Amino acid sequence: GDVETARRLARHDIDTFLEADVDAIVVNSAGCGSHMKEYAHLLRDDSEYAAKAERLASMVRDVHEYLVELGFEAPEGDLSRSVTYQDSCHLVHAQQVTTAPREVLASIPGLELREMAHPDRCCGSAGIYSIMQREISRALLEEKMGEVNATGADQVCSANPGCMVQLDAGVRLFGQGDAPSGPSLHVIDLLDESYRRAEGESYADR
Repeated sequence: GDVETARRLARHDIDTFLEADVDAIVVNSAGCGSHMKEYAHLLRDDSEYAAKAERLASMVRDVHEYLVELGFEAPEGDLSRSVTYQDSCHLVHAQQVTTAPREVLASIPGLELREMAHPDRCCGSAGIYSIMQREISRALLEEKMGEVNATGADQVCSANPGCMVQLDAGVRLFGQGDAPSGPSLHVIDLLDESYRRAEGESYADR
């Protein structure tokens, strides 16, 4: 809600990234990527930065989106487990990225994706919502974990650090029966683990 501070930080990012002269800015946090893609709107009335903000926003890619567009090499390490995937609100609703993370998961040998009933419903993290509105956040998390537990998946994954922290809390608070035992992982963590396993390297050696 601190718009002026957000604009100041955005200007700093714009200067830094444009000076680096890169083709793409790849982001693995859905909330951060969403905000950076909206820099043009944030600075639309800034005569000095409006055009530069549009340029930067056009360069931002979610990491899954970027890998699929680029055409990544499928991993070969067998993970032999089941996962359920939580769509981050910032990724599915703000960025409209839904299939790319699932394509990455589908590329991993031995990994079974078990979709929960409503993967695009909020887990209750919502930025600082879990701190400022704890009771509502907890209620949303309990509902989410009911759907997670119903999949019987070994692990839950997402594409946003805030969701991962919230889901870890959910596993501790509301895990039951065949529920995931945690910790939750980023989709890219699973991809990395598969690459490493194919090379004979333990994921714990990261």
